[in-house]
Amino acid sequence: MGSGKTTVGTLLARQLAWRFVDLDERIETASGLSIPQFFENFGEPAFRQLEADQLRATLGRATEDSSGTILALGGGTYAQPGCPEFLRAAGVPVLWLDTPTDLLLSRCMTMTGRPLFRDEESFRALHAQRLPSYQLADYRVDGSADAPQVVSEILRMGIVGATSQNDHLVVEKPSA
Repeated sequence: MGSGKTTVGTLLARQLAWRFVDLDERIETASGLSIPQFFENFGEPAFRQLEADQLRATLGRATEDSSGTILALGGGTYAQPGCPEFLRAAGVPVLWLDTPTDLLLSRCMTMTGRPLFRDEESFRALHAQRLPSYQLADYRVDGSADAPQVVSEILRMGIVGATSQNDHLVVEKPSA
C-alpha cells in the first residue's frame, strides 16, 4: 500500500511483454468479496490462508503457461511464515520496493479500503514489524522515485528474463 507496486508492476510487465498479476485482485476474484469485506466477515487468519492459496495457484498457472509474470504481493504476504522460503524454492526472485515510511504514510492517508490501515501509529508499528521480512527479498530498489524511473532501475539491475529461472518476478509492496 503506497509503494507503487501496481503502477511499477504494470509498467514493468508492459516493458517486458509479460503478464501482470496483483495478488490482492486474485483474492478478491476468488472470494467474491473486497479485501475489507473479507476481513470483516472472516478475519485475518482466513485471509492469510486464501492469500497463500492464491499465491500458489498464481505461480502454478504462470509455470504451466510458461508465461513471464510480474506478481505484486500484498503488504503482509511476504511477512507470512514460509512465504520467503516458498518463493525461493520456486526460483522466483523477489524485489522489494523500499519506500521511506513517511512517503508510504503520506501516500496512504488518502487511500480507503485498507483493513489494516487505521492510523499513523498502527501503520508505523506494522511496517516496523514487517521490515525484517522485507529485508529478506532477493533485490531492493528505491521505491520513492516516480514509477518510470523505478522501472528503469529494475531493468538496469538485470534481474528479469535471463536470470529468472521461471520468468517470474515478485514485486513486494511494503506496507500495512
